[in-house]
Amino acid sequence: MPDRLPFHVPPNFPKNERGSATSSDQVSRDAFQIWRYGVDAVRADRVVETQSSWDGRWLTLGEQIWDLKGCSRLILVGAGKACDGMLLGLLRMLQKSGRPFPSLAGWLNIPERTAPWPADLSSGITLCHARPQGMNQPTEKVVSGTHEILKLVSNAHPNDCVIALISGGGSALLCSPIEGLSLLEKVELTKALSDSGANIEQLNSVRRCLSNVKGGGLARACNAKHLITCILSDVLGDPLEIIASGPTVLTPEPDASYALKVLDTFFPNQFANIRALLRKALHQDHLQSRTNPRCELAHVLLANNATAVDAAGQKAVELGYRYWMHSAPKSEGDVQTLGEKIASQMVATSTQEHIDCLISGGEPTVALPPIETRGIGGRNQQLALSVLLHLQRNQAWDPQQDFAFISGGTDGEDGPTDAAGAMINRMVIENMNKLGLNPADYLERCDAYRFFEQTQGLIITGPTWTNVCDLRVTVLSQLKTT
Repeated sequence: MPDRLPFHVPPNFPKNERGSATSSDQVSRDAFQIWRYGVDAVRADRVVETQSSWDGRWLTLGEQIWDLKGCSRLILVGAGKACDGMLLGLLRMLQKSGRPFPSLAGWLNIPERTAPWPADLSSGITLCHARPQGMNQPTEKVVSGTHEILKLVSNAHPNDCVIALISGGGSALLCSPIEGLSLLEKVELTKALSDSGANIEQLNSVRRCLSNVKGGGLARACNAKHLITCILSDVLGDPLEIIASGPTVLTPEPDASYALKVLDTFFPNQFANIRALLRKALHQDHLQSRTNPRCELAHVLLANNATAVDAAGQKAVELGYRYWMHSAPKSEGDVQTLGEKIASQMVATSTQEHIDCLISGGEPTVALPPIETRGIGGRNQQLALSVLLHLQRNQAWDPQQDFAFISGGTDGEDGPTDAAGAMINRMVIENMNKLGLNPADYLERCDAYRFFEQTQGLIITGPTWTNVCDLRVTVLSQLKTT
């Protein structure tokens, strides 16, 4: 795992006549540095290693502590885009402690990786590469891996401790459909909801009702003395029952009536079998099994979107900027509405003397056009294109003013593309004009990737070993102090 993110910087930043970096060049590089610092601050291995300790008896995770005297095994299970990074941080901490620790066993469902894993650290733990990169949906390998996780925790003994490592992407990497539901049906429903603009709360509320492992299913299966869940949150507001669909969270219980309302909102006449399964769930009383686990449950939130935003603010100060920052407490709604709002904030900020850097975090939704006209991209690329379009339409931006706006997914994956997101600056706008591109056309077709590929505004990081929603940075040149 690399110490720093591999980072693609567009090659043709403007140069002045003498060949040295122009103000535009520096503003864009500063924006990159601020964004990257925010992402690095929530990298899973570092977060876990710095927030955990072991002295041979007492295990500390975050601000909580457990007495593991007599513990015979640590069973490490997990799912998500960053859970292998979390595992690496935990194992490094145990080794560096210099104290003997219980024997290790475990199973983690992760995306396919190209970076090598330290072989000497993973003895007794299976890392299951359960889905390809860029394919954020469950596979048969995810289902079989989830079965192994459930088997591990159900076969645990009362003197064992289970640590569940959960991060964003966990819902797609932890999948066990209820009886009567096929994996194909579940994938089709999830994709349909996502394509229709359902937010993460709506999506996971439905998935919790259709799973043996989500909605507290992992907790109900566990027979260990302790089940400790370590979380990197990719859900705004950090509702534990929604993050990875709450596999270790017993309350609130999965709500089949709400799931049916979500289906009514988006697909009033579709998914008949799933509707029948949800109606059946309404008439079944699982209260006893849902609220009476056999082990002691604890949840530790180690990092979230606000953590990344705060860290980016620290870097902005270090570089001499005066910033405003905000981490959204809930889903931000339609991406085009958010783009208009951000563009207005940029214009308003450019006319005053107190702020020259805007930092925000959150997650908008994108309603996709019909497949016949649909291009490729992700919500961050779509947001950057929306911001550009609104700046262009309002004609309120001084064309001589240097600026840079970056929107990127902290996981390094923006939709089904190899980009984390996109940047707009004077260079991108100049390239757009030279090529005669119409941003409104690309925005309407959700083809932002091809727009930024041509204008050289893509941000490409590869997997970042974390996932805490999206991070956005705007830097304005004229107010930068030295």
